[in-house]
Amino acid sequence: MSTPDQQDPRDPRAQQLTPEQYAEQQRRAAEAAERRRQWEAQQAAEQAAAQQAAAQQAAAQQAAAQQAAAEQAAQQQAAAQQQQAAQQQAAAQYAEEQRQLRARYQEEQRRAEEAEARRLQWQDQQRQQQAAAQQQYAQPQAPFQGGVPAQGDVGGVGHVQQQAAPEPAATSTTMTYAPAPEVGSGRPTHRALPDEPDADDDDFAEFEEEFSHAGYGLRGPRRRRHVLPKKSLGSLGVSVGDDGVVIGVDPQGMPAVLDVLRPKPIEAVIVGSMWTAQIIALRTAAIGARIAVESVRPQAWAPMAQAAGGGLQCVTVYEPRQLAAQGASVASPVLVVRDLGAQPGRSQLAPVPWQSTVTVVPFLGPRAPRLLTRADVIGLQSVSPQEAEVIGRVLRLPEQLTQTLPTLSDATMLWIAGGKHQYVMVQPTDPETGLLGGPRRMD
Repeated sequence: MSTPDQQDPRDPRAQQLTPEQYAEQQRRAAEAAERRRQWEAQQAAEQAAAQQAAAQQAAAQQAAAQQAAAEQAAQQQAAAQQQQAAQQQAAAQYAEEQRQLRARYQEEQRRAEEAEARRLQWQDQQRQQQAAAQQQYAQPQAPFQGGVPAQGDVGGVGHVQQQAAPEPAATSTTMTYAPAPEVGSGRPTHRALPDEPDADDDDFAEFEEEFSHAGYGLRGPRRRRHVLPKKSLGSLGVSVGDDGVVIGVDPQGMPAVLDVLRPKPIEAVIVGSMWTAQIIALRTAAIGARIAVESVRPQAWAPMAQAAGGGLQCVTVYEPRQLAAQGASVASPVLVVRDLGAQPGRSQLAPVPWQSTVTVVPFLGPRAPRLLTRADVIGLQSVSPQEAEVIGRVLRLPEQLTQTLPTLSDATMLWIAGGKHQYVMVQPTDPETGLLGGPRRMD
């Protein structure tokens, strides 16, 4: 097939062309062939360029896929490393918690053993003192001859000359007592005989007859001022002290009393458990006071509030910042117990007579120095060594006393008031134990 510009030489029409026409025709055919060759070369070049572009695109896509795969692999490796690090950290944290629990358990065991050793030592001392007292009571007594007893008499009184006190006036007579004897000293605690009898003193004759019959007990130190004539009894006045709430016993086994109901209100702070505050609240309610509790955990106070008072509502529990004026008076004193965590705010109640406040904190917070310095009475249960250093520095306690704070048992407290301190062991009664459980440091 020929193009329009090219004619076959065998065409009959070509045989009729002149040489010029034939040359022109050949030139045109050559130009057409050249154009066709260029077009084919151009098509081949375009096809090669397209193939090359497709190959480059495929290579780029493959490189992108490889890069994405590498990034995904790197992310997976980083996630695996992070997960492994988190597992190692969790394992280390668990191991540290277990170590702390073991250390705390060992510390509690050590404190319990120390407390048990102190209790056994105290019991041994009491038994020794009782044995010594029984031995002294079992010794034969010399008959009373008047004056001071002879050397060696039971009671430990030697040849000490005592002057008779002047006869007290009938209009202004007061009774004075000798200091209380020490536990286990063997000295009697009942009345004493006078130093020298008067021949015309009928009161002394009756007094001597009362003391001389069999089975009365040991004769105490003879002090004439302990004997009053009958005509002076009308003006006798006896002052009563150590009144308040019994919070436990001291190391000598004597009751320890906390006077929280006064005309002048007091501020008390307890660094310890809610259990201790509930014991004080129960015993304060037992002597006729009303208890108002402001707590962040009212559900924990509800059983005690329901059981106190024998059916009468003497304990009321309030939510934080819901405590209103209580109307305290001499006939109806009030004890406010604030259980607001380690950072209690200031009380909304104004200080009024016959209304005292006890603030209980589980541990020392940032406001501890201000709270401790403002308190009139401070009760401390076992605290950490760091807390003990803060307390010792704020209250200016002796170093030896500060070091004993972390070693206190759950039932032992250190009470501080007016620069003086006293160890007290809380001994709950059976009803208190049934309601609140045994002594504990943390609730």
